[in-house]
Amino acid sequence: MTAEVGAPPAAGTTEPFEPTEAAEAAEAEHARRQHRRRRWILVVTTVLVMALAGVLAVVVMFNRAEANPRVMPGEARIILDQRYANLPGNAGTADVFLPAKGTGPFPVVMWTSGSGWSSDQGNVGGEQVAAYLVAQGYAVVSYSVRNSDQAVFPAQLHDAKAAVRWVRANAERLNLDPDRIAAAGNSSGGWIATMLGVTGGMPTLEGDVGVRGESSEVGAAVNFFAPTDFLQINRHMIPGACEEFNRAHRLVDCHDDPRAYESRLIGASILTHPHLVAAASPLTYVDAGDPPTLIAHGTKDMVVPDHQSTLLYSRMASAGTPVAYYEVHGAGHDHGFARATREMTTVVRSAHLDPVPPQDEQLSWKVIARFLDDHLGR
Repeated sequence: MTAEVGAPPAAGTTEPFEPTEAAEAAEAEHARRQHRRRRWILVVTTVLVMALAGVLAVVVMFNRAEANPRVMPGEARIILDQRYANLPGNAGTADVFLPAKGTGPFPVVMWTSGSGWSSDQGNVGGEQVAAYLVAQGYAVVSYSVRNSDQAVFPAQLHDAKAAVRWVRANAERLNLDPDRIAAAGNSSGGWIATMLGVTGGMPTLEGDVGVRGESSEVGAAVNFFAPTDFLQINRHMIPGACEEFNRAHRLVDCHDDPRAYESRLIGASILTHPHLVAAASPLTYVDAGDPPTLIAHGTKDMVVPDHQSTLLYSRMASAGTPVAYYEVHGAGHDHGFARATREMTTVVRSAHLDPVPPQDEQLSWKVIARFLDDHLGR
């Protein structure tokens, strides 16, 4: 059966819905409100995310600053980021710390921090040394040399000699005494200080870095636990030290490993290139004309055994070099024992020194300053 046009719909059928204008307007308004709500939520979320990111950035910056602080000595006049030579990275940088009191010119301690020759940040850490020595009337020049990835030996010694020449060339400007300069450092930095002392006046090791025409000789050296004969390190490591060293540096043969610090310094395996080892050893150059040297080493050093300092002391004493050796019982590979915040048994040996240091004197920065007073002609 067919329905007539205009007749009511038959039972059981549905007529299509035709929206009214009012319904269409209400739906459009609802859509606009939803769009505005979504846009507002997006704006608020974006602002909150940006604010949170800003807070996190500040927190990260703060934490980084706390993780690696450089706390400058309050009783010093400070001149940072001087360039003694145009070298890659941070190498060639020097920081100068001058006593806040006194008229000068001030005697100088040139300090470089150790890293197994693996860092060009040797100037960082000089502020800790300056905190003690500026109070004793000494200026401290902390400087960085090239690491073993940037250049192999003798580049590090050439850089150090350039730093000494730069100090002399700028002594008047910086109010420093060019006739009273000592070298000091810890670990590989102590090796640099010792090499400066024993190779003074040797043109073949002068290099062509930085300022020329000035002397690179130093009047005294202070050596904290420096390596001196790379081929004898392993056999004198204290029990468990080589195992720990291997774990820490992912090595197999401790200091004899071709990937260890000493082989990287000379650019070849120390086991197969003994002539390069000899060239990089301060023992090779010791003679009676070397400047007075103070050696300090702890008996519990897990990185460089104290036998390395015993070798240097014996060679210097036999050669006629003025030398004092402070053997600090229980101290490790950290020159913090010079702060003398706790009593530590110390055995002092000396040769060719006047005055002679007491045999059981505990090492401190005041003792070091006194040693320099006596032997830099102050």
